[in-house]
Amino acid sequence: MTFRTNVAVCILFGILALPIQNGMVIQNMLGASPAQSNQLNRSFQAGYSFLHDQIAYNDLNGKNDQSVKGVIYGQVLDAESRASLTGASVKMSGPSVEIVVVSDCVGRFRVELPPGRYNITVEHSGYNRVLIGDILVGSGKEVYVTIQMTESSRVLGGVTVSSERGRSRNTMAMVSARRLRSQDASRFASGYYDPLRMVTSLPGVSAGNDDDNNQIIVRGNSPKGLLWRLEGIEIPNPNHLASGEGASGGAYSAITTNILSGFEFYTGAFPAEFGNATSGVMDLSLRSGNPTKGEYSLGVGVVGAEVSAEGPLPANKAGSWFVNLRYANFNFLSRYGIIDSDDVSIIPNSFDWGSKVSYSSGKAGNFEFFTAGGASKVGDMASDNADSIKIGADNDEFLDKQFFAVAGVKHTLTLPNEKTFIRTTIGLTWQKDNSDNFVVDTLLNKRHNYSESFFYPAVRASVTLNHKLSPSNTFRIGMSSNIVNGEMFAKRFVSQGVYDTLINSNERGWYNSYFMQWKYRPSERVEMVAGMHFFHSGITGEFVAEPRGGMKLSIGGDWTMNMGVGLHSRLEPLSIYNYRIRIAPGKREIANENLKATRAAHLTFGLSGSITHSLKATMEIYHQHLYKVPIASDLVSKYSILNAAYGLPDVKLVNNGTGRNSGIEFSLEKEFFRSSYFLTSVSLFDSRYKAPDGRTYNTYFNNGRIFMFTAGREFKMGREGRNILGFNIRALNRGGFRYTPVNTELSLSRKRVVYDVLRTYGKQLPDYSRIDAGVSYRLNRKESSWTFLVEVQNLTNRHNVVRRRFSYSQGKILTRDSYSVGIVPIFSVKVDF
Repeated sequence: MTFRTNVAVCILFGILALPIQNGMVIQNMLGASPAQSNQLNRSFQAGYSFLHDQIAYNDLNGKNDQSVKGVIYGQVLDAESRASLTGASVKMSGPSVEIVVVSDCVGRFRVELPPGRYNITVEHSGYNRVLIGDILVGSGKEVYVTIQMTESSRVLGGVTVSSERGRSRNTMAMVSARRLRSQDASRFASGYYDPLRMVTSLPGVSAGNDDDNNQIIVRGNSPKGLLWRLEGIEIPNPNHLASGEGASGGAYSAITTNILSGFEFYTGAFPAEFGNATSGVMDLSLRSGNPTKGEYSLGVGVVGAEVSAEGPLPANKAGSWFVNLRYANFNFLSRYGIIDSDDVSIIPNSFDWGSKVSYSSGKAGNFEFFTAGGASKVGDMASDNADSIKIGADNDEFLDKQFFAVAGVKHTLTLPNEKTFIRTTIGLTWQKDNSDNFVVDTLLNKRHNYSESFFYPAVRASVTLNHKLSPSNTFRIGMSSNIVNGEMFAKRFVSQGVYDTLINSNERGWYNSYFMQWKYRPSERVEMVAGMHFFHSGITGEFVAEPRGGMKLSIGGDWTMNMGVGLHSRLEPLSIYNYRIRIAPGKREIANENLKATRAAHLTFGLSGSITHSLKATMEIYHQHLYKVPIASDLVSKYSILNAAYGLPDVKLVNNGTGRNSGIEFSLEKEFFRSSYFLTSVSLFDSRYKAPDGRTYNTYFNNGRIFMFTAGREFKMGREGRNILGFNIRALNRGGFRYTPVNTELSLSRKRVVYDVLRTYGKQLPDYSRIDAGVSYRLNRKESSWTFLVEVQNLTNRHNVVRRRFSYSQGKILTRDSYSVGIVPIFSVKVDF
């Protein structure tokens, strides 16, 4: 049947269906079977959609006529099978406007309405009602929304109301999962439109100890345990100016939230499809372009500029394209003394990109071609004055360069039964880090003091098959494969003409994951998930079975109890297995090639529900047992990989270590209602590890508690209230990270610093506190919208202690603290047209 014929049938059935109430199920009409009746109902509803849209448009353009309009468009899908839902009732409710449209033959809808914030209520016969709140609509750029509905297992169905606010779209996730929308990025003051900095407002999540690093600590775990995924495949650390080997963070993300449709963040007991992670999972999805019209954005701020463009594919092909480019340079902040450039005379700068082309080929499925990446550098030059160097001027210089990229294609095929889809992603990733350090003597001679170069090209693929057996049963299986090459080199100066080679390897490794999951809903009150993940590593030569499970129980109203349990594992960077360990003076050799993956067992219980229609409370209690942890083989050492955020340990490692993280988290969230919102969370936890000496100590990341408060308020401004003035604030207070105190008596007797190793990480730095604030103004014009943003980071100019060092001098132990940056103002302006 041709496209024109389909449209004609939809209109014809729509005319016949006008007297029929929306949502009515046609049963046994003209002797049709239930399946045929359902198909007829879809056609009736689709035709009704066509006419209803016109009525809604006419009403809008007449009764509520405004010169400035925005657009919401999107698609309604079955949450389990991803099949499009025809005839779903989509109601947009705003302060003075309420519009109802019906999804068309392929589940799509589109409506024009005045600028403002809207709530969406979606209903479809046989499905649970869905509420989506706080959708900001403005002029200049249309807003796309994907709505996923869960089929009711009850006969009548459609009686349950579920809010999608913050709810993970992964239907297999029972606990510790949250979806964040890219639209919310502007609400997180000092967020830099960075996915990692956004999640630090969530319970159990803490930022690193340096303001210039976006690494995150999840429930007391090392940041090294975080998994990054993009479009279904694992990717290397996608951050500019990353800290070093194995780091999961850096200065800021090369993947800005402006190129994302949203992302899922998991903090424990991950579903079976995720492997190679022990602390958290960041699962990103690039956004598609507008398939109906060209749109453009340009943003300029004190740290750089960003431009994006999108639109439909040419030659009437069903699809869209999108591209985003960004450049950042901190010269302005350095020039006016806002940031200290004493240690970095080569000011940090970066460039990154993101792009996607989406194409629908009908029966052959949907294709998405995507790429993202970025490059950055930072450095410092030594003094060029010999006399200054003689009296102590800076004689060190360095230059760090980094590059990250991913490119691939994703194919999604929905089978004719509309109950099964197959999603396949194949991609290439690249990661390259170069660092050089020099020392200049008093004669201005430059000596190469340290050099390293790491290059990791990789081929990655993933395949997932999802089949919806019935409204109560969904089955999902899949696999992922990673083939990683490593060109690794590092050397260090020892003496004149002599260098110590730390690593010099060109190796290839692989690791695969296989999984199966089954979700069962015996009733509307109960959901259960059982799964198995198999981790197969050629790098470590191991095959690990990791059972996973979860359950969600409705206990009345909107309140649910949740439980999740599972085993997980995580590999170390390829460089650690090939590092040349110092085994004697002047002698090194590879000693960690037999190291195995770190393991973790997660157990989580939760309780969540609504106190009022806009106020939601959540509590989770968890315990994590880590085992087979790499620790030093030397029984005198206190080294464990659980205390490292990055880097290459110069010690022989064995998998004899253990650790544990236990805690409780509370959060209270007011959805955007009556022009305001807030999210507050309190996390109390304890993180310990067992050292090679058999004793148990605090981990470095055991700061004990985290308090976070994020809030905002908006005011309508200007003619017809079409413009928006917004205020946002974020306040943080947490315990300080740990350090090992000095054994004062022994230090004084030996006339050098001696640490009290029996109290390893036994003391804490002072509490870390910070307040960030932002003011935004959105100006909606007929063909464009302007957004002005002013942020003040560290509003109170508090200088937090981030590091404590000790030294011995003239019979005294001296303490020297390093402090965080002070107040930092940021200004930017963005236009969408």
